[in-house]
Amino acid sequence: MSQQQHVKCGAWIGSGVARDLNDLRRVHQLLVSSLAKLRRGTSTAQLYNESLATLERLAILKAWAEVYIVAMVGNGSAPDEEDFGDFEFRGESLLNLVQPELVSLSQHWLAALRDHALLSLPPEFASQLPHDGGAFYTTDTMESSRPHYSASWPPILHAASLWLNASGFDCRPANDSLVPNNNNSTSNKAGDSATDRFHLLFGICMEALCSPRSSEPVESVLTCLQALYTLLDSAWPRETLMNDRSLGIELCNVLHRLILTRDSPSVQLMVMEVLKQVMKSAQESLDSQKKKKLKEMVEGAGEITPGQSLVFAVLEVCLCLLVRQLPALNPTPGPTPIVMQHCFPRQKSLNENVSPSFQKPALLLTSVMYYISGAVAILPTILYLTTGVIKETATKNINDLTVMATAVPVTSALHCLRTLATDKYCKDERSAEEWQKLLQSALAKVIDLAKTGSDETKLDDVTMLLAIAVFVLHAPAEVVCAPNLQYPCINQFKQCLQSNNITVKLKCVQTMRTIFAHQDRNVATPYIHALAPRLVEFLYTDTCRHLSSDAELSLTLESIQTVETLITLAEPKHRVQMLTLLVPILVNCLLEGPALKEASNLTRVLHEQSLQKLMKIGPQYPQEFKTLMSQSTDLRSKLEAAVRSSQQAQQRAKQESNTAKPTSAQAPTIKLKTDFSNFTS
Repeated sequence: MSQQQHVKCGAWIGSGVARDLNDLRRVHQLLVSSLAKLRRGTSTAQLYNESLATLERLAILKAWAEVYIVAMVGNGSAPDEEDFGDFEFRGESLLNLVQPELVSLSQHWLAALRDHALLSLPPEFASQLPHDGGAFYTTDTMESSRPHYSASWPPILHAASLWLNASGFDCRPANDSLVPNNNNSTSNKAGDSATDRFHLLFGICMEALCSPRSSEPVESVLTCLQALYTLLDSAWPRETLMNDRSLGIELCNVLHRLILTRDSPSVQLMVMEVLKQVMKSAQESLDSQKKKKLKEMVEGAGEITPGQSLVFAVLEVCLCLLVRQLPALNPTPGPTPIVMQHCFPRQKSLNENVSPSFQKPALLLTSVMYYISGAVAILPTILYLTTGVIKETATKNINDLTVMATAVPVTSALHCLRTLATDKYCKDERSAEEWQKLLQSALAKVIDLAKTGSDETKLDDVTMLLAIAVFVLHAPAEVVCAPNLQYPCINQFKQCLQSNNITVKLKCVQTMRTIFAHQDRNVATPYIHALAPRLVEFLYTDTCRHLSSDAELSLTLESIQTVETLITLAEPKHRVQMLTLLVPILVNCLLEGPALKEASNLTRVLHEQSLQKLMKIGPQYPQEFKTLMSQSTDLRSKLEAAVRSSQQAQQRAKQESNTAKPTSAQAPTIKLKTDFSNFTS
């Protein structure tokens, strides 16, 4: 009954159902009064046997741990994994209630975790157990206490990691009497150093996650992962993790196993969050070594040894998660491995129900290279995985008009390609040549993806354009100016300009404009020469002016804006030629007389936008514009008529606005029933 009472108290406070702070304080006081039971030695007279006393004490610690976790989540000091309700007194108010008891509670939590760690040792280590028992159990109650610890340790572990992260690993109670030290237990001072605390919590997490029981509740697994994440959220624990690199490697191996055996997206997402902490630890260790000017700052000399390399361990985790969702990425030949049997649905299902954890591997892959000497060694692997993700997630049915480029896997892969194309090693004289060759190979693979589709499937055109643009805009010119790559890239843009899908055309024009504006003219000029004439040709057709949808209007306006970009890029001596192309296009979009009155909203918008652009071009390029107008009376007369019509419309609108104001003043919306005209002061 006492144990259930504490369970209910902790659950009630954490549920968020309380609306009255006084109610909260009364229940809180019940928990405070129970703390006295933790301070009594086992020699004190018991109302029940020692095993039940252990059960009660652990229930007290578990209830307090759950309350503390909710308080830290509400205060923003811990990640919010669940919806705890609209509890107005959680957060700072709840944390203020817990704070006075934290000094003693934290020591009790650590003592309980030490007990749990000792009781979890395999039978062959039984001789190393304390002869006098632990903080909350005796040698006589050892076997009967194990189930109580097994049921209580997860929230206690999470709470202890939160407290250590908030207070620091060197925080000790001023009064040693607060530390549990029963008559039958050994002193805890010997294992109370910061390093011991780290290894205690880290070891419990690793032991639980390494458990061969795949039936372990998902909640316990998540709690361990959250505790690991919190544990590594401070600089000192991350430094400790990297002091013994084997710890980081072993942790990655455990994370790898979790992804293999757990289908829960929440577990996989948390695995990647912990992996990010490992990578952060490695980055900080590398930065620290650089400051000390050590020669051996990163792993190896381009060599990656399985089991001894943190880079290899991280790559394993990333690859495993990718393969779980995209089995075709598995590079292992032969029979289908067991990992395939539990993979997520492919293609359309993947893009509709993609796990939030999917984008994490791609982002982490680009970070791995900074922790190894000779990062070129793993670049082929990263490029293989990245282009593979594009192939598997952006391939669709030939009749499917959906744009796949906005899917999370595709955007993550494109971001990864951009990072690799702009990497410092790409221009480092020691690695530039080989790095650029590998980027060329990746670009060739992307181009080839568009050619290798079946009769029923094809790669999404917009994804292809964006992938090519990533290389053209961000990779060194040596990568994209090779004729065997440049011509296929340009042809891809030509094909997209002729697409029947208006969305593909629109994205093609927008991407072309960014390439035209490339700072390196050697890169941009071939694209301008090949694609600009086709764009101008489209703008001279009636199709660009006969609009039936917003998408068609956007395509015409984007095309006009792209030609405007070419004018700004042109040399002054060639600017008249470019204006000779653009101005007639804009004038042809103008409407006059009955045509303007009968025009649709889309055509009217095109008319107004074209007129505004012409009014802007005149003052911007006065001499060229004057020369052009003098050469064509038709253009000049049509433009003048449009300007007069616009001015007249503005004047009419102004007059209507002026006449409407007094009318509205003469007819107030609120009429007073009492006449105050004779009122005098």
